[in-house]
Amino acid sequence: MLTRMGGLAALLPLLLLAACSQARPLQPPPPLYELWAKSGVDQQGVRNALLGCGFPDSAYVDSTTITTNDYARGEQCMLGQGFTYQDRYTVCDSNPRLPACKGIGTTAKGGSAQRPPAYEQWRQSGTDAQGVQQAMKACGYTTVIEPIDEMLLNDIAAAQLCMLDRGFQFTRPANSLLCKNPPVLPACRGKVIDTRHCCAPPKAAGQH
Repeated sequence: MLTRMGGLAALLPLLLLAACSQARPLQPPPPLYELWAKSGVDQQGVRNALLGCGFPDSAYVDSTTITTNDYARGEQCMLGQGFTYQDRYTVCDSNPRLPACKGIGTTAKGGSAQRPPAYEQWRQSGTDAQGVQQAMKACGYTTVIEPIDEMLLNDIAAAQLCMLDRGFQFTRPANSLLCKNPPVLPACRGKVIDTRHCCAPPKAAGQH
């Protein structure tokens, strides 16, 4: 599910949005239109409804094309139109704290533990927590708490690069930066990151 993301720059966001189903390992996730059903509505009708509910594609999407919060909003839209979700949990079932999920009476199921706010991932000598948050907002972060919920990956990558350019240090290893993992986003092209000084030291094998 969407709440299985590790950290801000984990690889999972690229896979999770279209793969909310509990598919067997090595099995490709089913397309979105197979996860929804409504009596009297054919496959094309399901596809049209998905697009009408804000999904950028009716088959496969990921965190480069839709945010977690917008995905949850799309699911709630489908439910509101009388569609039935064919998989185990919707995003709001596992992540009721999302803005799109507020007030719908969901109960968390198998959600991940609350992660520290994103502003704790940045530091700079002489800059307090408020200063870090101000810098993050100036760099394009729309939230300093859990950006992966409300921002596209490319926008987060650009904001991370901006913070590095401003002399902030990332408190996690460099391979947690989106432009190091995965290095395929438009914001990352041609960007050289000083991995020896930008970030926390790499973790030894077996460390969490």
